Amino acid sequence: MEYPTDLAKGWPIGSGSVEAACKQVANARRKGTGMRWGEPGADAICHLRALFRSEKSLWDAFWVTLAG
Repeated sequence: MEYPTDLAKGWPIGSGSVEAACKQVANARRKGTGMRWGEPGADAICHLRALFRSEKSLWDAFWVTLAG
């Protein structure tokens, strides 16, 4: 990373926002009432969530590939 350049652009350089997202998205879903997920299931859901939040074309391409 180019910290001075990134800061000048107003981009966050800390990991706090990523850590907060992990806590809210991953842990909240994994530890909800009645939810008992193991590591493989949690990993799969995190990958799907990241794909869903990416460009729509990637999400659509994933389902087209999965369907066959």
